[in-house]
Amino acid sequence: MTLQLFEASDEDSFVVIAQHVAELLNEGQARTALADTPANRFVNDCTNLVQEQRYEEYVTRMAAQVSALYTKMSDKEAECCVSILVHAVGRVPEARQQAAAAALATALVQSEERAEERMNALLALYGIVAAQPATQRAVLLAAAAYAAKCGGKSRTAFCAAVRGKASRWVAEWKLAPADARQLYLALAAATRGASDRPTNREHLSLAGSALSLAVPGSSPTAPELAEAAAGALAEYLRSGAIYTLDLLPLPAVAALASHAKYGALHKLVAAVLAGDVAGTRAASTSAALEAAGSGVSAEAVLNKARMTALLAACAAAGHGEVALAELQTALDVSDTAAVQSWVVKAIGAKLLEGRVDSVRGVLAVARSTHPSFGSHQWKKLGAQIAALKDTVGAAVAAMSAVKPPPHVSARGVAAAVAAR
Repeated sequence: MTLQLFEASDEDSFVVIAQHVAELLNEGQARTALADTPANRFVNDCTNLVQEQRYEEYVTRMAAQVSALYTKMSDKEAECCVSILVHAVGRVPEARQQAAAAALATALVQSEERAEERMNALLALYGIVAAQPATQRAVLLAAAAYAAKCGGKSRTAFCAAVRGKASRWVAEWKLAPADARQLYLALAAATRGASDRPTNREHLSLAGSALSLAVPGSSPTAPELAEAAAGALAEYLRSGAIYTLDLLPLPAVAALASHAKYGALHKLVAAVLAGDVAGTRAASTSAALEAAGSGVSAEAVLNKARMTALLAACAAAGHGEVALAELQTALDVSDTAAVQSWVVKAIGAKLLEGRVDSVRGVLAVARSTHPSFGSHQWKKLGAQIAALKDTVGAAVAAMSAVKPPPHVSARGVAAAVAAR
């Protein structure tokens, strides 16, 4: 079927797509001279609804045919029709807009067929209800659940649209702690398992925000929190670019240590984060790797533990030096040449800045990523900032005490010459 577009009013566009849906309903049906066919009744009903500006009912009737649009129309035709239908939601009175948006969103998420196009329609629907925060949140939650279910390009499109915006939504919509946690958990589930580093970081940030919220009446051992905490730990192990994790002290994460399903995963992550290579090797059990999910192998986990051990030793040294022999023991490698290979990898990944002195057998550290940044690191940073503040204050006081030399003008020089 060929769909031709031309300049028309919104109402004309609404009727036209109803006519195209009617053609889809007629496919495979015997031709009849009777005007009272399901397709004709559909068109007449939609036309009357548009003329009477009953857009909520129009959207509801059309939403029931969304699957037919994606099944029987070409990509461009379906995109055009659904785009017009999304625009129709914007014509619904604000008091009834949430119901219309919910009907369309529900229809869009019913199938994974042409998931990316459906996700684009959901994001457009989110934009069209910008004046209705409650409606926007409902559409966003539906899109998040759809992205988590479908993955692939639909998740990529969703992640690109929402990255870095969760905290702003919570503030703008003035969400209560329970609603904020619901939003964070939904977005975390949608971003879990992505292959790019920015989305991996976003997932850990969202999970941390959800798990750190104090929600009255909520237990740290609640099933949804356990799943979110385990998902964050698995994401940390799976990512080859993330070596910092600050979630272990959170009550919901700490509770995994005694969890029947995720206890082994918690033990493994704790060993990796501590840079304990021997402990990581012992904790890499089949139960732990199974709980971590696909993409996590014993070898990859051991390599992560070695890199973490290197970063931990260098972070502890500050701007000092670390003996290569000490690093050899921490990394559990055969010789210092292997240590230098790990140093090169860390520098190449921008996790470390330093220089190896092979003659003296030391690594001079300029900067190192911290595997975790907890209370000890915050106290140390606070002491460094206080010391810097004192140094700057002393320098300002010393400069204020210095009196500039008297200004010597050309007239002063002439007067001095004349006095001679």
